[in-house]
Amino acid sequence: MSSEDSGPTEASPTTGCFIVNFDLELAWGRFDIEYSEELVQRWRLTRKRVVPELLRILERHNISATWAVVGHLMLDECDGRHEEMEAYSPPHFPEWFRLDPGGTDDGESVWLARSMVEAIAHCPVPQEIATHTFSHVEFGSPALTSLRARQELEMSRKLISDLGGEMRSIVFPRGGNGHLDSVRDTGIQVYREADVSGYEHLSGLRRKLAHFSSELFALTPPTVLPQRDCEGLIVLRSSMLYNRRGRFRQLIPMRQRVLRAVRGLRQAVRRREVFLLWTHPADFADSLQPMLGAFARICEYAAKLREEGKLSIVPLADVADWWSKQQD
Repeated sequence: MSSEDSGPTEASPTTGCFIVNFDLELAWGRFDIEYSEELVQRWRLTRKRVVPELLRILERHNISATWAVVGHLMLDECDGRHEEMEAYSPPHFPEWFRLDPGGTDDGESVWLARSMVEAIAHCPVPQEIATHTFSHVEFGSPALTSLRARQELEMSRKLISDLGGEMRSIVFPRGGNGHLDSVRDTGIQVYREADVSGYEHLSGLRRKLAHFSSELFALTPPTVLPQRDCEGLIVLRSSMLYNRRGRFRQLIPMRQRVLRAVRGLRQAVRRREVFLLWTHPADFADSLQPMLGAFARICEYAAKLREEGKLSIVPLADVADWWSKQQD
């Protein structure tokens, strides 16, 4: 797309809407579940190769995405203890900062990555830096106190502000929301909820098979409209996870992923709804070029629909503006 194409956050009335959302975590996303040298290498590749390549694709197609970043990654140094914060002690990992090595961002760290986040913030096509909490705590957990929730939000807000941004949206780690009064009070306006799959009533193996089949046969993913919750916040459920090519998913041709996303975009245009595609940058690391190539084709198609005046491409925080224009 040329620089003369419509701007990435321009939202015309009566269009479909496309949102790209990255959950950027590195070590913070899995340290309490799994931690290994193999994962460390994947996270290092994420900061060195995946994130720069994704930014190039977004810049090429003039797309503003939402990067929900764990706030700790925005630090350039820390002591590894964070004694100023109230304890968060979930049963499965009661010493939350036990693995945090502290130190400084040396370009290799998977716990501190300020230079990586600065590159996102300074992208020529503006990107939204949203919060994924400060240390990837679960806001739906009974172990999270109101004080710790506020600390997580305030620390993230300050770090985003230091990078020249404004914290207007949140993606809750592992999908569980909570402490919505504190979320509202820190100025956040929008949050993302779990996927709309239609398989919520299934459990275990049946649900996994249903998701696998939907990807294999490129079934049209759901499109959605924003809703308001009891706190006045805008809630948006996600449409499609752009998943890693692990295990059995390697059997799914990448063209099927592209086709599924294209079908979601077409449905968003037809219904004047939102197609929210989300992913973890670390999920690109195992199969870098195929994952990047397919993602680039999705962005190219979305940019074409925007050029035709059929689609608005906005970050998560701007979905309220798009929605209000739809209602005018």
